[in-house]
Amino acid sequence: MWSLFFLWGLLLANISVSNWGIRAGALVLSFALWLHAVTEKYYDKEVAVRLWVEVPPGEGVDGDMVLASQVPSTVRVLVTGGGKDLLFDLDDDSFVLKLRAEGKNRIHRLTPSQITKRVADLDVEVKEILEPKEIEIALAPRMERDVPVRVQASLEVAAAHVQVTPMQADPALVRVSGPQQQVAALRYVDTDSLVLQDIREDVDVKWSLRHPEHTQLAFVPEAVRVRATVQMLAEDDLIGVPITVRHAGAARRRPEPATAQVKVRGGVGVIAQLDPARDIELYVDYAEYQGNALPVHSAETSLFEVRQIAPAYVDLVSY
Repeated sequence: MWSLFFLWGLLLANISVSNWGIRAGALVLSFALWLHAVTEKYYDKEVAVRLWVEVPPGEGVDGDMVLASQVPSTVRVLVTGGGKDLLFDLDDDSFVLKLRAEGKNRIHRLTPSQITKRVADLDVEVKEILEPKEIEIALAPRMERDVPVRVQASLEVAAAHVQVTPMQADPALVRVSGPQQQVAALRYVDTDSLVLQDIREDVDVKWSLRHPEHTQLAFVPEAVRVRATVQMLAEDDLIGVPITVRHAGAARRRPEPATAQVKVRGGVGVIAQLDPARDIELYVDYAEYQGNALPVHSAETSLFEVRQIAPAYVDLVSY
């Protein structure tokens, strides 16, 4: 075969430069001869074989057992075969290593006999398991329960805008299944980290959930929608906001004046819908009363900001 290559080399050397068509044809034929020689020989090659672990039924909470330990998705093996099969026909699905888990915790030795060829006419055979040569498999009863989702997000709104609602996951609960001990210990499921900057409108993105390390847990669904309301900033002056008296007990006292004007700031949609009598809570605390005017407080709220109250102090009068 190599003598043919030599002869073709001499022929190419003697072909005139002007005869490019003949020269190109000779090159193609030389490559074809080389490819034929390569593909007819046998070679060794390292490949990754997919690992499939069969878990037998057991006495779990839901009537079955699941993997409680991490196992590799593939096994490195040494195969031998014809060059054509190794170059063109071998892929990730050509072989599979099927391993039946036995016992709740056991080390399984891997052997070539556990590997099944998925393509019958493939001229490739497994010679040796390279890595790993053994796998520790732990089994545990299966458990399912609903777990809250915790959003891991950083949201920076643009200038003159405000975040009206906190970042929330939809759905707020996901179904978690897996080894009983791992599922029972899980307090929440985190989303992958999400960073959003210069946001000027509502947030609504589909985001994946983060699997805790060293666990064999499955989530349904695998992703949630992360939502938040963002609006342009607006300010408004609301009049006639009632003032109440807290901790008055049996004392018959009322504020004078009984209402105030309030400057509020927040999302334009929130501010436009505020009802002074229902949505803003102003009060004075009778426990602070020493016979003088009391400061007017506003109840805390995350929807908007109370910027100013007028009057800031009121008297208490008997009635």
